[in-house]
Amino acid sequence: MTSSKHDLDPVGPTFGYHPDSNGLDLPLARGRFDRALILDTAVRGVADEVSNCRVLWRADPPLPEGVYWFEGLDDGNLVVQVGIGKAPADSSVVELADLADDDPLANAWEWAESLWTSAIEVPAPIFAVNEAAITHPSGADVVVRARKFLRDSWSYSVVIDGRPQDVVESRLRPVPAHDDPTTWVLEPPTDAASFGATLTRAKLRGKFADTLFSFRATRTTFRPYQFKPVLKLLQTGKARLLIADEVGLGKTIEAGLIWTELEARTEADRVLIVCPSNLLSKWKEEMEDRFGFELVELDNQSLDQFLNRHLENRLPPRLSYICSIERLRRWSGLEQLEDLPPEFDLVIVDEAHSMRNPTTKNYSLGTELADWADNLVFLTATPINLGEGDLLSLLELLAPEDFGSIWDLNLRLEPNAVINTAAADLVRPGAGGREVLRTLERLERSTFGASIMRRPEFELLTELLSKPSLDASDVIHAKRYLADLNTLSAVITRTKKVEVDERKAKRTEDRHDVEWTAAEFEFYEQYVEWCKARAREMDSNLYFSMQMPLRLASACLPMARQAVLDPEHFGTVTDEDDDHAVGRVAPHAALVAAARRLGDTVDTKFDELRASLRNLKLQNRRALLFTFSRPTLAYLESRLKNEFRIGVMHGGVSRDQRRTIMSEFRAGAFDFVFANRVASEGLDFEFCSAVINYDLPWNPMEIEQRIGRIDRIGQPEDTMLIVNFVNDRTIDERILARLLTRIKIFESSIGALEPIIAAAAPEVLKAGFDFTLDDAQRAQKVHEALLALEEQRAGLKDVADAASSLLVSNDVDVAGLEDDLLRSGRYLGQRELALLVDHWARVDGAQGIRFARDGLTVELRGNSAMAARVDELNKRSQRTRAETAAFSSQLRNEVPIHLVLDQELARKTGGVLLNATSPLAMAAAEVPSHRQARFASLRVESPSIDSDAVFVVVLAKAVAASRGGDEIWGAAVGLDGRPANNSAADAVLAALAQGQLADHPFTEVERLPHIAQRALDELALRHADEQDRRDREFDALLEARRITLTDQHQRRLLTIEKRIETARINKRGPKAMKLFDGQRRRAESRFARLTNELANERQPEILLEPLAACVVKLVPEGAR
Repeated sequence: MTSSKHDLDPVGPTFGYHPDSNGLDLPLARGRFDRALILDTAVRGVADEVSNCRVLWRADPPLPEGVYWFEGLDDGNLVVQVGIGKAPADSSVVELADLADDDPLANAWEWAESLWTSAIEVPAPIFAVNEAAITHPSGADVVVRARKFLRDSWSYSVVIDGRPQDVVESRLRPVPAHDDPTTWVLEPPTDAASFGATLTRAKLRGKFADTLFSFRATRTTFRPYQFKPVLKLLQTGKARLLIADEVGLGKTIEAGLIWTELEARTEADRVLIVCPSNLLSKWKEEMEDRFGFELVELDNQSLDQFLNRHLENRLPPRLSYICSIERLRRWSGLEQLEDLPPEFDLVIVDEAHSMRNPTTKNYSLGTELADWADNLVFLTATPINLGEGDLLSLLELLAPEDFGSIWDLNLRLEPNAVINTAAADLVRPGAGGREVLRTLERLERSTFGASIMRRPEFELLTELLSKPSLDASDVIHAKRYLADLNTLSAVITRTKKVEVDERKAKRTEDRHDVEWTAAEFEFYEQYVEWCKARAREMDSNLYFSMQMPLRLASACLPMARQAVLDPEHFGTVTDEDDDHAVGRVAPHAALVAAARRLGDTVDTKFDELRASLRNLKLQNRRALLFTFSRPTLAYLESRLKNEFRIGVMHGGVSRDQRRTIMSEFRAGAFDFVFANRVASEGLDFEFCSAVINYDLPWNPMEIEQRIGRIDRIGQPEDTMLIVNFVNDRTIDERILARLLTRIKIFESSIGALEPIIAAAAPEVLKAGFDFTLDDAQRAQKVHEALLALEEQRAGLKDVADAASSLLVSNDVDVAGLEDDLLRSGRYLGQRELALLVDHWARVDGAQGIRFARDGLTVELRGNSAMAARVDELNKRSQRTRAETAAFSSQLRNEVPIHLVLDQELARKTGGVLLNATSPLAMAAAEVPSHRQARFASLRVESPSIDSDAVFVVVLAKAVAASRGGDEIWGAAVGLDGRPANNSAADAVLAALAQGQLADHPFTEVERLPHIAQRALDELALRHADEQDRRDREFDALLEARRITLTDQHQRRLLTIEKRIETARINKRGPKAMKLFDGQRRRAESRFARLTNELANERQPEILLEPLAACVVKLVPEGAR
């Protein structure tokens, strides 16, 4: 009997045949087979499916090629694979009860049993598919991709140096087991370099929450306060943050540090930045120049491409986009993403206060972005313009589960008022800890107070404040605990300039009033008339249509003259960021005549400038000169280059050229740098002590940006000179000078006044250029606009006072951050990473790293094996080919790779800074764990000891040790078996981060395994304490969420009941009542679901995994 394999489903045992010799899965799917016989083909996966497998080569059975199975046999069910035989026949399945003696399957069974007795038994394979192994004797690390048994041995398909190869089983070795520290210390110690590489790999792979990956890892100047958002990220395990620093403190850098931190932890593969359109270029340049991130701008076409790829699930695994708020809010594709939102790892929104109004499209865009990423960062210097409602709007986007209404916000603000009072009491002269405790007792009166008082930080704070007296260290720790208890501290970080800028340079204005000659003023008057005519021709307002020509006349009269006399050669007068052309109207005869009378040599303003530059040079002041237009820059350079050393920067100067000019300016190669707006965004000139405003920009915030290039932390001078050239006979500068004087921009940073000025300045200027009014009316209108600005400025203090109770200050303690990091080694040092790369190079047989004499740069030479590891990053989608191609090529061709190990040198020169996000560091971290060195004998210098001391140190990974994630713990025990403090373990980690671990001759230590066990016991004690702390923290936070959920539900039900009551009074029909009943049921269902989710949240479990052990001799710093 014959049939298709799909047609029969016999109930009892069967004999069967299928012509596909590779179709062993067909019989194996039927059930359990005890035996397998493989004839003239390789044994593969079937060996795992049966208890006894045999193989026979050159069997040449008189059977059709294919797969046979025989069930119901006394010796066990048998499956047979015939690799070479007669031509395949039709498939056949026969129930054993119906099998005839002359059936071909009966003949096949007899042959199979006969061959079984002479076949070779297949031994169990040593290595499983996907198991790691080591080749012998070469020692290459491989992963088994497939395996097969041939005549008498197993052969394994593996990948070596990126190429598939087959290796026989006798040439593979298992990966060594890890054991634990009590076993490691019995082995000979490894060298310090290998030991250090092991720990660095653990740091890179472990993503420890107590280790700062972004420290010294970017081309920026270290400012402790800029790490507050990163520290908040590490504390909470997520970045849903509102960064509300005052203007000029570097919020863009803080966002870049968050990105760097997440990138180093491989948690930022997909990033989106959303900002106002005028900041697009600034973001793109800063992210690339300072952090090495390249952003792709999303225009209308690329947005549509993004949408199509997203809907088709074809987006690349790594992408970094930037898009303007204006474009994104208008994009029609937003609607299509509502049901299937894209997934980003990080979304950053600059000028997020534009989303504070729930009735606007910007706010609607914010609600969409909130669903696109787990990590959402809002940047704004002005989150509160009208009161707490503005703050609520932004918090609702960041944490809708906690901030659903003003009521929710006020519930959290209640305990904050008590905490803020306690913080003020803490630093008040004469105040003691018990007085602060009495203040904190008031927490019991607030809804959230009880849950706060159950948190472990509150218990530690209470214990600290109960001391008879508090020293400076106690106060610092108490402030830290109070900040952690603040109910808004998880979502807001805020820094004020007064908190961080201890040595603030003063601003001094040096005003030069330009007095035009009669010929110059005559030309200007005619030029303005020409601009009026052009505006009329365009049927447009003078203020809107003639900004660039009018600004040019105020800035540089000779260039305005050239625009009149030679318009074709001069070109269109525009700002480089302004792409609209100005309408053409031929200059009238009086203007042309005035231009010719002016002549080529008359320029009163330039004469004033040259005298000022000579004076600045005599004072040894380096200065930055700003003007808005390129023609003015070219004019000034041509007339001054023979007297002064001048660098010029504008949009036509490439980024690399700008870096070179910056570097040379720092080194003293230039007296002055002349620039337009491109240099006022994102570049640091703190080594300059003067800014020259050759013209006054129409946006006063551009003045603040110009001054901000030198008014930075690190400014060496006590006084910064702001040199202004003002001509009261020009319409715009007459108005602007009055405006700038009123807001005192030349005395100090205007900070929170920014949004007021941004709105008021255009109104003031429009009034000045309103030629439908006569001179007196225009003057009155300008006066009224300035008066309104003054009133708003005065009212700002009231808003600031209200804001102080809402925004979190001192939310993260960064005092002494750099010293703490250097002392504890809780960061990834550049020299540490260089030594890791060097160790990797030597493992793979390459030349490795060569350090420069000053230790600030290195040269790496690799080989093809190293290139293959870098290429693996592409295959695992950890890096794109564009990110690795250059490194891979240089390694493969053994071309030297030059790397910088110093943050400041990289910032000044633009060199490639080696950090944790580098493909080189990532590839080095992937060296297999069996190659790790688990025990060493070390010598470490420590500033915390006065004489030599020897300790046994054990380091371990604490999984889920905090809300932020894993941590690295250390315990030290003296040779007498007594536990030591943390300084010995910290000293080892500090020396590791600094790349200063040194070998020390090993001498036998009595009962070394016993001492290592004592260190493990110390870690176990800490483990128990920390688990208890995590449990209490979890319970307190869960209770706070339960309070919020219950309160929101009760208020929602109350609202529904009020609507029902109103409907009854108004005698609404059954249909309305049914609608309200549905709302109530949905509310109850939602509450039940969320309550159930809270009840099922898993308690955090800390796990401890030993990493390494060492005998370390600590010696005083500087000892030989």
